[in-house]
Amino acid sequence: MEALVEIAPVPPVPRHDLLTYDVPALLRSRVQPGVRVRIPLGRQVRTGVVAGFATSSPPGGARSILEVLDVDPFLPADLLELARWTARYYLASLAEVIAAIVPAGVPSPARERVFRLVDRDAPMPRGSARARAHAALVAAGEAGLAAGEARAAGVTAAALRALVAAGVAEAVARDRARVADPPTEASPRPVLTAAQQTAVGAIVARLAGSDGGSLLLHGVTGSGKTEVYLAAAERALAAGRAVIMLVPEIALTHQLVERVRGRFGATTAVLHSGLGPRERWTEWRRIAAGEARVVVGARSAVFAPAARLGLLVVDEEHDPAYKQEEGLRYNARDLSVVRARLARAVVVLASATPSAETYHAAREGRHVLLELHDRPTAHALPAVELVDLRTRQRDAAEMRFFSARLRAAVEANLGRGQTLVFLNRRGFAVYLQCTACGTAVSCPHCSVTLAWHRAAGALVCHHCRHTRRTPATCPECRHGALEAFGAGTEQIEAALRACYPVASVGRLDRDAARRPGAQRRILEAWRAGDTDILVGTQMVSKGHDVPGVTLVAVLLADLSLNVPDFRAAERTFQLLVQVAGRAGRGDEPGSVVVQTFRPTHPSLAAAAGHDYAGFMAGELARRRALGYPPFARLVNLRLDGRDPAAVERSAREVAARLRGRARTLGLGEDAVLGPAPPPIERVRGRYRWQVLLRSADVRALRALARHARDLVPAGGSAAPRLVIDVDPYTMF
Repeated sequence: MEALVEIAPVPPVPRHDLLTYDVPALLRSRVQPGVRVRIPLGRQVRTGVVAGFATSSPPGGARSILEVLDVDPFLPADLLELARWTARYYLASLAEVIAAIVPAGVPSPARERVFRLVDRDAPMPRGSARARAHAALVAAGEAGLAAGEARAAGVTAAALRALVAAGVAEAVARDRARVADPPTEASPRPVLTAAQQTAVGAIVARLAGSDGGSLLLHGVTGSGKTEVYLAAAERALAAGRAVIMLVPEIALTHQLVERVRGRFGATTAVLHSGLGPRERWTEWRRIAAGEARVVVGARSAVFAPAARLGLLVVDEEHDPAYKQEEGLRYNARDLSVVRARLARAVVVLASATPSAETYHAAREGRHVLLELHDRPTAHALPAVELVDLRTRQRDAAEMRFFSARLRAAVEANLGRGQTLVFLNRRGFAVYLQCTACGTAVSCPHCSVTLAWHRAAGALVCHHCRHTRRTPATCPECRHGALEAFGAGTEQIEAALRACYPVASVGRLDRDAARRPGAQRRILEAWRAGDTDILVGTQMVSKGHDVPGVTLVAVLLADLSLNVPDFRAAERTFQLLVQVAGRAGRGDEPGSVVVQTFRPTHPSLAAAAGHDYAGFMAGELARRRALGYPPFARLVNLRLDGRDPAAVERSAREVAARLRGRARTLGLGEDAVLGPAPPPIERVRGRYRWQVLLRSADVRALRALARHARDLVPAGGSAAPRLVIDVDPYTMF
């Protein structure tokens, strides 16, 4: 009689979900959901994960699995349950979700050669190299001596080989021991404020219960939210429960890891995309084995195999980086809430500027709201001054990007503290334009201009990474000169160096942090006070606690307002509050100068007054009137392909047929919006059109999205492709 299992191949097979295989009798005792197996697939042999047992054989019969790779499930039962929920909610195949968690190739542990003594009493020529090698092996005992250890002890490889040849020693291979993290100095524990103690108590009370729960920790910047997490994590660990802490950016991981290791030592593991495959899966095994009980990482760490999960923290929960924009388009913040519910754990969503969705849910009682209104330091939140760029005089000097008021503030702060200069635009210039024919140098694959990176001598597309050398003349008319327009962080850094040659000026953006270790070096110099002025993008706007920062300068606050997105005002407010919150965290008070062409805009006025409640009241009223989240759900259907006419035709047909289906589901006319091309119509050579589904009826909305999937069957590379993005964060 057949024993059938459903296998998720890794990577998944296009246009297929789970595949059914037979389990040979000799392997049946070892097969269980979550283990990895080797399977025949076509003419290949692939790795797959057992998702469950099947009840019927496919047409033509089932092939047999070849090998079981794990003793215990590589994907524990709770993660399989989370994967099934994720597949249902994000309208993805279970195989696709499992593949996002488990890579195709899990590296074997690194191996090393070890020499061990066989004959302890063998006579050795006195003073010889072999005698020294023999003595070193005697001292090493049963553990033996690795090749590197032998070199450090002054034992030559030739002497060891001679002992092996004589039968006195043996050489064996073993897994290379994990290099222990350098000991982290235990960080002093500050005395918690009354508000912090209240927040910790509320979290601990939920930990002590059997049902878990979700809490929103809304604390102003610098209010000590991290100390609340750490105190709650201690209580979770004491109860034998594991802890996962998520941060939105890898840049924030290192700083939090230092604090967590200072509190919990070697029981801390780190997971993020910046790790190499072997490092990542060494950490995975440590977590699965229970050696590491505290996990710190970026969004993919929500899938960490932590057993008996007790506490899950989502730091900066509002950050769009938690939304995966390629492949499986999940939101790690939302999955954290689901995972905590499935594990009966406690999830803490934390931010100084909570998202509209999370704040609205807390007001409705779906999350417990905890608030930290004050900083535990002697200084209040920094004063924010708005500078109206409409009235300033234009300068031709290097500091033309700085108003007179901002220049005075920077100069006055040089002898007082550190300055953070924020501009959310990298590169030297936004684009190069010909002064003769007016042509801007554009990407051949995307509907955008190429950004000029002067230090690299290159023009770069920030969407597809297309790069070309900077031409001497216009590539269109062949004789016009190219002029730079729009400043980026690289140009601002150069201007500051020219104006303040004595000051130490640094830059932190994706380009500066590209080289291995560069990001850490930049941040360490910044925290140590070795950098006087740091220029950066949104990478510097959140999470960094640098006591020496006494001035924050925002060069152009309007950049994030001038985008066609219903979240533009919210993102602008959040960005300004977060970057302003970097100032005044130490002994000296801080100040913030914000340059803008729209000083009366509600998001800027509220940010200047640190008025989150006032801003969000107006924003939620606007969202309710327009029917946008959190008062409705969205699904973005994006069709893309090489043929622009075929993509448009398919998008119009899909939209028309979905409107008909929406009527049968009882949805209004505005449930299907579009079709229309997105602001960036072509990316990586593929033309794009979008259809937006919108409704407060989640079940009907999902039915409509599933119908769209049936309308656009997966075809060849020439046919338009459908991408379904549930709860989209960007329409670009």
